[in-house]
Amino acid sequence: MKKILLTAAFTLVATLPALAQFPPPGVYQCVDMNGKAFGVLTLQVAGDYQFDSKTAVGGSGQVASSGNSVNALSGPLADIGLTGSFTTDAKGEASFMFTTNMGSVLCALPAQ
Repeated sequence: MKKILLTAAFTLVATLPALAQFPPPGVYQCVDMNGKAFGVLTLQVAGDYQFDSKTAVGGSGQVASSGNSVNALSGPLADIGLTGSFTTDAKGEASFMFTTNMGSVLCALPAQ
């Protein structure tokens, strides 16, 4: 029994860095580099997203993540060529810096 628990614990610990690399799901407010509202990105666990915007096309699609890099695979964010990266703070909250064919965009959780 101890051997099974140790094996399970080792397996969990060994996979933690990979799990920590996927951006946390949440509802992120996005602004352009002038601070103007760009849209709201709702990111789900498996990389599915919903994007709502008054300045860009909205809809749903999927993003892929490798390390801290994020690339839109489908949907409106892929249509505008979204690529970028994310950082996670000490609280586990992520912020994203993206480039698109409409300019650079910053997405973060709304201030509490």
